[in-house]
Amino acid sequence: MIRRVVWWLCALASFAVARPAYAWRDNRITSDEVRIELDSTGTATVEHRLAVRLNGNERQRGVVLKSVDPDAVPLPNAYVVPATEALGNSLVSAVPLKLALVEAPFQADGPASPSDARDLDLSVDDAKGLGRGAYVFVFRYRTDLKGRGLVRREAAMMLVEWHGPRVGVGLDNVRVVFSLPPAPTAPRAVESSEDADGVAFLSEVRRTSASDEVDLVRAYVPEGAAVVWMIRADARAVEGLALPPDLLHPLPAPLEPVFEMLHGRALRGVGALVFVLYALLIGLKGRQVRRLAAAAKSTMPPVVPGPEWLRVPMAAGALVAGIYLQLLASRPVLGALTIVMAVFLAAHGVACLDQAAALRGPGRWLAISEADAFVKPVRPRGAPLDLATTSGKLLFLLSMAPFFVGATLLWSRAPQQAVQVALDVVVVLAVFGTGRLGTLPPDLAVEPAVFFRRLVKNLRKRSGTAGLRLVPRVRIPSGDVDADELRLMVVPRLPLRGFTSIEVGMTYAVGLGARVPMPEILLRVVEGSACDLALAALSRSARITLGRKPDERVFTLSPRLPTAAMTAEILVALALRVTDVAAIRSTAKRTPDTQTAPRPGSKAQAA
Repeated sequence: MIRRVVWWLCALASFAVARPAYAWRDNRITSDEVRIELDSTGTATVEHRLAVRLNGNERQRGVVLKSVDPDAVPLPNAYVVPATEALGNSLVSAVPLKLALVEAPFQADGPASPSDARDLDLSVDDAKGLGRGAYVFVFRYRTDLKGRGLVRREAAMMLVEWHGPRVGVGLDNVRVVFSLPPAPTAPRAVESSEDADGVAFLSEVRRTSASDEVDLVRAYVPEGAAVVWMIRADARAVEGLALPPDLLHPLPAPLEPVFEMLHGRALRGVGALVFVLYALLIGLKGRQVRRLAAAAKSTMPPVVPGPEWLRVPMAAGALVAGIYLQLLASRPVLGALTIVMAVFLAAHGVACLDQAAALRGPGRWLAISEADAFVKPVRPRGAPLDLATTSGKLLFLLSMAPFFVGATLLWSRAPQQAVQVALDVVVVLAVFGTGRLGTLPPDLAVEPAVFFRRLVKNLRKRSGTAGLRLVPRVRIPSGDVDADELRLMVVPRLPLRGFTSIEVGMTYAVGLGARVPMPEILLRVVEGSACDLALAALSRSARITLGRKPDERVFTLSPRLPTAAMTAEILVALALRVTDVAAIRSTAKRTPDTQTAPRPGSKAQAA
């Protein structure tokens, strides 16, 4: 009896001493997806999609996210939704959230938090709270990353840094997406120097016309760790971070004292020297062009029409202004346009024959030998500002030297300015490369000899052309002793009745770069003759005109390519077409009898 009483007394004492347990909870963060939208001012909108699993014997009122951005400004429209509905983008069971920043409590154990760290309290705005299950908390807040020094410039790029929150458990596959304003240079991910645990980042860059995005995924975030997420992007995406002109285009060390000196009288002196030299160069070029054009009985006007006393100073002034805008005013586009203006003012256009020289009077054609006709043309002289002459090449290289020396000195620290200076050499090319001898109308009594020499060589290499006679002919104007045109006449051995001649003449297409020889083949026949009838099929592809005589017809043909080989093929075909084949065969039959006949006074004849 006494034992039973003692046992009951002990049991009652144990119930009286024990503290009651009314409730328990177990909340775990399972994943976190963050999107950071950075605007042009350096302020970011941070959106979290926090997946949480709630357990316990009572309904939960919310969760706390530790160590968020200390200057976070919560934004409205935050909510929590069951995870199953979040997968289907449904908000049927969504519950509003209240966001509030609270001071981070001191922890004696565990990793220390920054002194300015704040916790974000996510409270459910519902009296019932949340039951057990998986939920997704969706909320946003604003933070000034640039004001906190997390958006900073590094040379021509900028470094964007964001510190993730601390979680009580380890997380797998944490994702952060940076969205930035579009910029010329694509952004890229940067692995944090504080990430010493060897966990790798996976990154993907997406570029659209509205934004540039960098998608970062970290395989694992350990318990209590605050990961530093960083990307590197173009500094022009954020206002106030683009490099100033003096840092974008620094002057090389050897030229810094020179450019410091060129802010006073020396600057005006160098500009005046460049102005005078270029104006002198253009003036001498204009004088040379007028002299050569007069000798060729033609004119070659400048690209920009106008008097020379106005055009020359305008071109020199445009050159000086363009160099100043590129090197000293940091206006490369405007400087390049000014340089182009100087090029057009200094260049010369297409030459054209004088009206008096284009109209020819009567004359006579004379046959000459190949040695006299195909004389090698004399190299041009008296044109020191022409690339076709040796002196012109030397002066051109000498004029380019200052541009390339300047580009070489600038390349070490200012490659963009170095390229601009190297391209400015086009102002010299406009002087030496236009208004050349090769763009003037040629002397038709001398220039065709170069083409005819190749044509004769090509014809004599072909089989079946042994009977062709090749006769150079020159035209002598009435009352003059100098020829004004050279042609090549081709005559078969036994032509058809009515054949007059096959002539090869030359015309030239004159342009800004050079003149191109254009051969023409003239087949002259008597109208209604046997030769004319044999060429009936040729009338479809040839141009037919009247000849020098009333009964003469001229078939004019031009090769598709102005080459000696193609011209020779047409000549051979025409020569075969106008050859009297029957006369050749009859001549070939009579030739053996003539060779075997006895000589006069021989014994065979006496017998």
